[in-house]
Amino acid sequence: MSDKLKIVFIGNSIINGFPYDRNQEFVSLYRNASGNEVINKGVNGDTVQGVMRRFAQDALAYKPDIVVMMIGTNEFIYKESLPEQCMKNIINLVELAQSHGIEPVLLTPLPVDPQMAKSRWMVCDDVDYEVVQEQIMELKKLINNYGQESHVKVIDTNYAFSEYVALVGEQTAYYDGIHPTREGHRFLAEIVGKCL
Repeated sequence: MSDKLKIVFIGNSIINGFPYDRNQEFVSLYRNASGNEVINKGVNGDTVQGVMRRFAQDALAYKPDIVVMMIGTNEFIYKESLPEQCMKNIINLVELAQSHGIEPVLLTPLPVDPQMAKSRWMVCDDVDYEVVQEQIMELKKLINNYGQESHVKVIDTNYAFSEYVALVGEQTAYYDGIHPTREGHRFLAEIVGKCL
């Protein structure tokens, strides 16, 4: 009998590891360190709506022990959803996983660095990254409160990464103000490894 867990990570480009190769993102680093069977279902640019559309195929179909979700940045960049609606959809995903006997784990969305994002990411688009950051922080609070009230595991990667940025600086932590550097991914792998 194997003690290894089967874990699906699903979400956006931070799960996928943009802009790096798949073996350099925190999900693969966690897989290598833990020895668990880990499946990466991150999609660049994805939103909670996108994850909902593919959840049956990309999560439930694998019959994992755990599904780890990181969603809730692109919604705000694209102005598709507000934090409250995003949270309702995340709760639907959590309940869907639970109804299939899968333990859901929520990662809070990483903070953005508005100044760096404005100069390095989607520069031509009319995106107010200060507003995006405010919405991310609101969603983070909603996720943490929901986790406490509903006894759903939450790893506050937002808080942990904020502390990491304060320690090492934006240039070391961020590739473009939104996505972590390789060093940032190594840090996230450590946090997930300790908490999962």
